[in-house]
Amino acid sequence: MNIDRRNTQKKQRSLLTDEEWATRHLYEESWAENYWKSRDHPHRIFLAEKICRFSPQSVLEIGCASGPNLYQIAKRFPDAKIRGIDINPMAVQKGNEWFQEEGIYNVKLEVGKAQELSRFADKCFDVVFTDAVLIYIPPEEIKNVAKEMLRISRVIVLNEWYTFNKWLAFVLNIYCYFRMIAEKNLLQSCRFKGVNCTIRPRSPAMGLFVGHWVRDYRALFGEFVPEEKIHITKLPEKLWDDKGWQRWGAIAEVVT
Repeated sequence: MNIDRRNTQKKQRSLLTDEEWATRHLYEESWAENYWKSRDHPHRIFLAEKICRFSPQSVLEIGCASGPNLYQIAKRFPDAKIRGIDINPMAVQKGNEWFQEEGIYNVKLEVGKAQELSRFADKCFDVVFTDAVLIYIPPEEIKNVAKEMLRISRVIVLNEWYTFNKWLAFVLNIYCYFRMIAEKNLLQSCRFKGVNCTIRPRSPAMGLFVGHWVRDYRALFGEFVPEEKIHITKLPEKLWDDKGWQRWGAIAEVVT
């Protein structure tokens, strides 16, 4: 495989919509299994520790895959009501099976997506969290997702990309924008021809595209809750062996 083709495929992976992300792995059990096997990854333990500080008795993970993060929480709170939703039915099915095999019965995974939280009642969860999910949510949808998360939870914990360096994020977004324009004929895809409008530089709160969506979550949630209820923690540099996460990775905590 030549370098140009590898670069094109890399761009395609980074620009998958949520539906495409689900169907891309729909029949690949190894994908869900690899997530499950990563349940002791240092970033999952770090995230679980942040969540468990709130002593939750009810938890929802949005974008749970097969449930590796929820495994960490269930071990600490075996009596809590723990739920997860994911857009991939295969991951949900396999995750439920693996929890049963582990003798963990307080975790339930269901098919669902971040943009469709209306099934849940107001303040029905102590903690709602995400792990590398909102980096795929485009600007035109993120505000409604944030409002719905606030509606159904008492505390929000996000492991996402945060705009620690807004100027760098703007520059990289502009670079991505013009590069996509230059390459639209090469990619030969309606989805990629339209993505140039999608990744046009926006405000940091709504999202800047730097390979994934990076945001100022303090500004985003600051429209709805006082600033003192929003806390941002940069991920330790050695927590995740990935340059993107080392540069942008953060835990955002919002108390509603």
